[in-house]
Amino acid sequence: MIDQQKILYFSISNPMGIQNVNGYSYAHSPDQNGFYQRMEQKPSMDRFFFIGFFWTISENKNRNQLDTL
Repeated sequence: MIDQQKILYFSISNPMGIQNVNGYSYAHSPDQNGFYQRMEQKPSMDRFFFIGFFWTISENKNRNQLDTL
């Protein structure tokens, strides 16, 4: 937090870049051996980061919405 009116936020998910598997999707019909082939469902990106800057603009600089949260 820079001050009560300005907040700088940073977030990162999966900083090590691990290849996560969220689940599997299976074929609708079995192959010639009777097994249903599967395919891994992976996230579209291995890492994600977010930088946000939130600035409360008010007439009275000593008071803001944080008091009512």
